[in-house]
Amino acid sequence: MAYYRSLYFSENPNDFHSQVKINSTTGSELVTTSEAKDFIRVDTSADDTIIGEMITEARIWIENYITKDLVAKTRTYYTPFQKERFVLPFAPVASITSVTVDGTAATYEVKGLDNEIVELNELPAKEVQVAYTTSGLDDSLLKQAVLRLVSTFYDNRAEFVIGQRQVNIIPINVKSILSGYKTMFI
Repeated sequence: MAYYRSLYFSENPNDFHSQVKINSTTGSELVTTSEAKDFIRVDTSADDTIIGEMITEARIWIENYITKDLVAKTRTYYTPFQKERFVLPFAPVASITSVTVDGTAATYEVKGLDNEIVELNELPAKEVQVAYTTSGLDDSLLKQAVLRLVSTFYDNRAEFVIGQRQVNIIPINVKSILSGYKTMFI
């Protein structure tokens, strides 16, 4: 299943519009259905399918929030006009399969702690496309964030309102756990 996400780096989307596509998810979820059921204290198999879907939903929400992959994926990144350096979204980058500039294979250098910075040798570049693989992150705090988010999703399977205020669906403790992982764009 391909998933596209447009990235805007300007108030005007015509100024700079990039896209990232998930070609395939190659890694496994950080949390199993059994672990989630233990955490949310479910002892029946009746909800196994929905809990499995909630694990995936929680993982995707976290990946988008911190702009890093929790499970390994192959991705394609497209960006129009590019300076000599740019950052690939959703690190850590395990490998870069190809970089094309204006439809032609390009030479480049990879930099950064997670191999997420690409420095092009061919300039100027009107269109850049990068095919790459991410390795995913595996960490007990991220696993805890997935479990807590699944618990929230499971406990609040329908939208609900208390009085006139809608309840915040993402717990503060999950955002606190994730704050250290969140990519900061400067």
